[in-house]
Amino acid sequence: MIAIDLFSCIGCHVIGFQRAGIETIALCEKRPARRAILAKNFPEIDIYEAVEWFPSIPADIIIGGPPCQRTSVASAIHGYRSGASLWPWMLSAGINACAEWFVVEQPPGNSSWEAEVSADLSGIGYHVARFEFGAHDIGAPYIRRRVFLVACTSLQRLALTRAALPSAIDTVKRAADARGSWSADQLGTLRVDAQSAGEMDRDSRANRVRTERIEALGDSNPPEMAEVIGRAIMASVSA
Repeated sequence: MIAIDLFSCIGCHVIGFQRAGIETIALCEKRPARRAILAKNFPEIDIYEAVEWFPSIPADIIIGGPPCQRTSVASAIHGYRSGASLWPWMLSAGINACAEWFVVEQPPGNSSWEAEVSADLSGIGYHVARFEFGAHDIGAPYIRRRVFLVACTSLQRLALTRAALPSAIDTVKRAADARGSWSADQLGTLRVDAQSAGEMDRDSRANRVRTERIEALGDSNPPEMAEVIGRAIMASVSA
């Protein structure tokens, strides 16, 4: 299975899909600092800057969490709602890729936007299912609930994916525990403390770097969440 990852941030979906046996062949990220991290960690994968001009690349799956300033609860709280949504560009990229699967990730609380996405996908022949679970369901010491709208051209495969989700959650939870993903030592390696972020350099750039790192982590799901979705999809393919 081959995937395209849009709105890639620092590549956590890539890691999760890789663990599930899915190869990512293209990334797309607007922010230069995040593209630099992607280029360092995934040198073998092509990286594109703008989803609006994403090329036609064949793939089985397209995954992404399109920023949606029209409906985001966080955007409303911070006064950033602009009415913009990048979902139409993700839809276009998936159509151009002839993707069999769409995986659209969002925080919960955007029911009207979810309905719009589902209607768009249904209108071009996809069957859509809504999955919601949290990082705490796979053992993380924090909640981070997320919605995944999973769409497939095959209703049977989508049904098998839904049936496989509980088992995938359990498998990933056990694997994360075995890796020590949620251990204090592992979480302590995240570079958001003042010293590693460069704040001790006492310049404005250090503060910007630290802010960018914290924002990137805040925008990222743990890889285990994408791994759950990837394993559920792969179970339907191998059934």
